[in-house]
Amino acid sequence: MMPKPVLLWPDPATIIEQFRGVFFAHWEELLRLRRVAIRTSGQDDIHDLRVASRRFRAALELFYPFTPKGQKTELRKSIRGLTRILGGLRNIDEALIFFQSRARVDASADKKFIFTLSEMRARELKLIDKALIAFDHTQLDRIVREMVAGLNEDSIRKRNGTSLLAYFSDVSIRQYLPIHRLLAGSTSPEHRLARHALRIAIKKWRYFFEIISQVLDRDYTHIQDLLKEYQTLLGQMNDIAVFRVLISKLKLPSKERKYVKSILLSEDVLLLEKFTTLIERKPLVYTFLM
Repeated sequence: MMPKPVLLWPDPATIIEQFRGVFFAHWEELLRLRRVAIRTSGQDDIHDLRVASRRFRAALELFYPFTPKGQKTELRKSIRGLTRILGGLRNIDEALIFFQSRARVDASADKKFIFTLSEMRARELKLIDKALIAFDHTQLDRIVREMVAGLNEDSIRKRNGTSLLAYFSDVSIRQYLPIHRLLAGSTSPEHRLARHALRIAIKKWRYFFEIISQVLDRDYTHIQDLLKEYQTLLGQMNDIAVFRVLISKLKLPSKERKYVKSILLSEDVLLLEKFTTLIERKPLVYTFLM
């Protein structure tokens, strides 16, 4: 049996060039989806833009230490604000899908509840349209291009003092540590905040691997798929918490409010059982191919 060939890392110049390319590609995709969302106001287009904004933020955080101080803070703040304004619509849409799938046949209360959510969605969509138009893409595009142009071996050596490979390895370890810490008690029913923090940490690590797989030409499909499975389930659990907050803002009859809360409670218990099974069958351990 022939030994498995050693997969060599790209040389430093190639890694830098691919890092720049991946970062800028995420930015161009965000701008493209913004234009599409303004033109269509479509549900899928707006949600795609929200995901693109999260992916760009992940790339920006990796890129951030190697760029000079200045307007990059403005870029970070603007993209975070964009993600936030798009999140409200996403929560309402998920609530509509969830409760429509559980609506009772010919129940007028259910129809009124869904109608109330639909009205809320229309108001949220108007806010998003204004935010997308006000988004200063021209100024931010200049900042991104300056950041990309300024990334080279000298800037890395000056601001980090180590190689990109060592930097990526360090980031991976630091992103896994909170996951390791939070996993232990995450299956306890009362530890909702821990599961919320765990979901965010897992999402960040998953985006990290998405970026690194392109920069380093490595296959991280296995860990990415596992992280996506964890993130999806934890996201569904977080949705239940979001739905509770959403319902608290609506004027509902006592009977209807009680019914909705019972649905959420049952779903919460079911999802926690699934999450516990996932941890037992597919434990999440550290990995980073070097």
